[in-house]
Amino acid sequence: MFITAELLRKKRDGGELSPEEVSWFVAQSVRGNITEAQIAAFLMAVCIRGLSLRETVALTQAMRDSGIRFSWHHLGKPIADKHSTGGVGDKISLLLVPLVSACNILVPMISGRALGHTGGTIDKWESIHGLRTSFSLSELEQLLRQVGAFIIGQSEEIVPADRLFYRLRDVTATVESIGLITASILSKKLVEDLDALVMDIKVGSGAFLPTLDAAQELAHTMRSVAAELGLPLRVLFSRMESPLGFAVGNWWEIWEAEQALRDYATAPSDVRELTEALAVEMLLLSGGADSPQQALQLIRSVWQSGTAWERFHALVRAQGGRWEESSEAYKSLHPFYLSAWEDGYLATVDARTVGMAALLLGAGRKTQHDTVDPAAGILLYKKPGDFVRRGEALAALFSSTPASFPPAAEMLRKAYQFSPEPPTLPSSPILGFL
Repeated sequence: MFITAELLRKKRDGGELSPEEVSWFVAQSVRGNITEAQIAAFLMAVCIRGLSLRETVALTQAMRDSGIRFSWHHLGKPIADKHSTGGVGDKISLLLVPLVSACNILVPMISGRALGHTGGTIDKWESIHGLRTSFSLSELEQLLRQVGAFIIGQSEEIVPADRLFYRLRDVTATVESIGLITASILSKKLVEDLDALVMDIKVGSGAFLPTLDAAQELAHTMRSVAAELGLPLRVLFSRMESPLGFAVGNWWEIWEAEQALRDYATAPSDVRELTEALAVEMLLLSGGADSPQQALQLIRSVWQSGTAWERFHALVRAQGGRWEESSEAYKSLHPFYLSAWEDGYLATVDARTVGMAALLLGAGRKTQHDTVDPAAGILLYKKPGDFVRRGEALAALFSSTPASFPPAAEMLRKAYQFSPEPPTLPSSPILGFL
C-alpha cells in the first residue's frame, strides 16, 4: 500500500519509482481511487522529469495488464500491426490494414483518437456512417476469420489505463513525453498477440517530435522496452514538414485512402511510397515474406489488382459501415476556398499550421470534452514545388460549422510560403530505419 501524494512528490523531485509503485499507481487510477487531478500531476511530473528504462517497462506492463489481452495464434497466421506517432494527413493505416491483410497476415489494429493538431485513425474510421469500432471478443475473432483484420478503438476492457491517461495527456500539455508515448503505444500493441510491430515515427513541424534526434531517442526507448517485453519491433522515420497526400481531416482522409487503393497509379506519390515501405517491413518482420523484393512484389500485386481495395470495402462492411451512403452525404457539403494571393512556386506548406487550421474547422479536439466533426477537413490542391497564379485555388475547407471558415482560412494562409524560383525538395518522405 502506497500513499499517492508521496509517490507524486518522489517523482516530482526526480526520484525513480519502483515497479511496484508504478503498478500500484496505474491499478488504483483505473479503479477510480486516484483523482484526475493526481493523475494529471503524475503525467506532468513524468513529462518534466522523464522515466528511466525500468520505470517505462513497468508503466507499459501495468497499462497492458489493466485490461484484457487477446490471443489469436490459434488462427494459424502471422500477426502484425503498425503504429504512427501522428501527423497531418497521415492516413497510411487506412491503406496498410487492407493491403497487409490481403497478403495473408492478420492485422488486429487498436488505434487512438486525435491528439492536438494531429488526426486520429479511429475518428477518421468512424466518419463512415454506421461503422462500429467496439466489438465483443467473439466478434473480433470473427472479423479476423472473415477479413483478416479490424480497426477498433480502446474500450473499458482494452488497456483502460491508457484510455484514461491518453485523454488527460491531450489537455495537460504532456503529449510529447518519450516515456508516456512509449508506454501508451506499446501497452495497446502488447495486448494484440503480435509477431511484429512496425513503427512510423514522424519528424518535422507537423509531428510531436520536430527533430530527428528526438525521434531517435523515442525509437531507441521503444526498441529497448519492446525487447524487454518480447515484441519484435522495426522503426521507420518519415518526414512531416508538409501534410501527407492532399486530404486532411476525418472523412476526407478516408476518401483519399479509398481512392488511392482503387487506383495505384494515381495515388499521391508520398502516400504510396510510405505505405509500401511500411507494408514491406510488416511482411518481413512477421515472416510473411522472405526478402524485401518478395514483400514489395506481394504488396504491389494485391494493390494493383484491386484486391486490397476490395478488402478495404469488405472490412468497412464487416464493421457495419455504409460507404455509398457516406459518400453521398459528404458530397453535399459546400466548401470554402482559399485562393493564392500572389504568383510563385510553393516553397512550403507547413504541416502543423495546416493541422491547426483543420482543428479550427472541428477536425480535432481543443479540450477533452470536444466532439469531432467528421465533415471537417481540408483538401489541398497544391503541394510544395507547384507553381500557382494569384487567384488560383490553393485549398478547399469543409466544416459543419460555417462560422469556422474565416478563422481557419486565416490560419491556413499562414502555412504557405511562396518563392520566385522552384524550391529544392526532399526526394523521399522516408528518412531512415532502425
